[in-house]
Amino acid sequence: KLNEDNNPNWGVMNSSQMLYHCNKYIEVSFGIKKIYFVNRILFRVFFRYFFLKYLKFLEFDIKKFKKNSTTLKVFKTYPLIIDFDNEKERLVENLTKVKNKNTKIIYHQLYGNISSNLFKKLIAFHTSYHFNQFGILSD
Repeated sequence: KLNEDNNPNWGVMNSSQMLYHCNKYIEVSFGIKKIYFVNRILFRVFFRYFFLKYLKFLEFDIKKFKKNSTTLKVFKTYPLIIDFDNEKERLVENLTKVKNKNTKIIYHQLYGNISSNLFKKLIAFHTSYHFNQFGILSD
């Protein structure tokens, strides 16, 4: 349902940037794209417990999560030119990798060791949130 011309219901990203952002989130989660050591430590110390508890409190329901939530700086940078079709294909590939991950524990760059189930919930929550932002989820 997503195309290059979709406008967000909130926020400032265009659809190509959103796809790039979702891909980057997954690749950072898997450790494919590295983030600064200091950011990893700060996130684990200050946000791991509170953010995960908050998401559990919301029952991972994207409709309960605040729109225009703060984004970490590492996820706010985009190349000047983004190939929409390439990013769309990459997202399908990345989501397939997440789905097929069959280990009990996964090392997440921001959260440390977490269960595979929680890892998959985080990715699904984040991606669904942005799909909802662009009005492409069916109720």
